[in-house]
Amino acid sequence: MEITDVKVFKLKGKGKLLAVANVVIGNKIVLKGIKVIDGERGMFIAMPSRLDTRFKEAKYREHYHPINQEARDEITSAVIDAYINLEE
Repeated sequence: MEITDVKVFKLKGKGKLLAVANVVIGNKIVLKGIKVIDGERGMFIAMPSRLDTRFKEAKYREHYHPINQEARDEITSAVIDAYINLEE
């Protein structure tokens, strides 16, 4: 997987939500709305999700997500690096 572009949009006054990012993969697919969150164990990303009320117990479900840990790590690293470089 080749991450060809990352755009980070810093947010102010949103508590633990630090930014929202868009990631372009292979100059062919864009993943929009990835959240950068300041968690108890450091920064992490969360994929876009929505509340699914089709079942007895409503749950948030991701619109899209990496299918393996390697892909998740690549996206996480690219987004967090872009966020850190944005702050400098």
